[in-house]
Amino acid sequence: MYRWHFTSTDDRTLPPLLLLHGWMGSSEDYTELIDRLKSQFYCIAIDLPGHGKTEVIDENTGYDFINTAKGIVDLLDSLEIERCSIAGYSFGGRLALYLALEFPDRFVGVASLLGQTLRERNENRVILESTSPGLPTASERQARIDRDRQIIDRLLTTSFDEFVRDWYRQSIFVGIDSRPDFPDLIRRRIATNQPSNLAKSLRYAGLGMQPYLGDKLKLSTRSISLIVGALDLKFVNIGRKLEQMCPSITLNIIPNCSHNIHFEQPELWLKLIDN
Repeated sequence: MYRWHFTSTDDRTLPPLLLLHGWMGSSEDYTELIDRLKSQFYCIAIDLPGHGKTEVIDENTGYDFINTAKGIVDLLDSLEIERCSIAGYSFGGRLALYLALEFPDRFVGVASLLGQTLRERNENRVILESTSPGLPTASERQARIDRDRQIIDRLLTTSFDEFVRDWYRQSIFVGIDSRPDFPDLIRRRIATNQPSNLAKSLRYAGLGMQPYLGDKLKLSTRSISLIVGALDLKFVNIGRKLEQMCPSITLNIIPNCSHNIHFEQPELWLKLIDN
């Protein structure tokens, strides 16, 4: 169903770490971070369907949220990775949470892999960045689907440069345009993605199209680290609700950044991965 494009490091003897980017991102988002992590982890950063250089063979089903998750498991099988740690951002975080809950024996958290073998320690932790478990009611999901259709219409009818710049004017990204490397982020978004493919990703794997994971999360005993930016008030609120919903969630609110923590505060993100 997929011809996956991914970036990986060389040392397969190290604990594997799967990195999943957000919507409109790519594996290139993690390039500099992987350079810092490669002495500790065998890193795998994937271009998700509709993004970067990954090719979707079956256009009818390949962009679907659940099929994407299953495709990731198939990729890990092909790489002979039985279990790995996982860290996902936004769209990639939603996939990471689904994978952790649906395939609990395959995905273990970063902290459980550092310095000890899986047999010695297995805490089943997962790192999620600016992530939601989905929407609980059919009416909420339909409203989100309708909203995403409007976004898709803008994506396909305006210049891509204009769309990308407008995207980062949302309140969840407050302050991101003040970062000195923000122009590089904009250029990377435009260079690595095609609007038509992004539209398919949003249409079939947007928030309104995924299953609600909150009920399973309530019953989960696995430790989950949730990272949100202090300036991203929407996801601070989501994070606090999730922390109350699920006792095994640890909420980390990162100062001086909004939605995209690994871009805005990479040193703090690395420390959290390291911890």
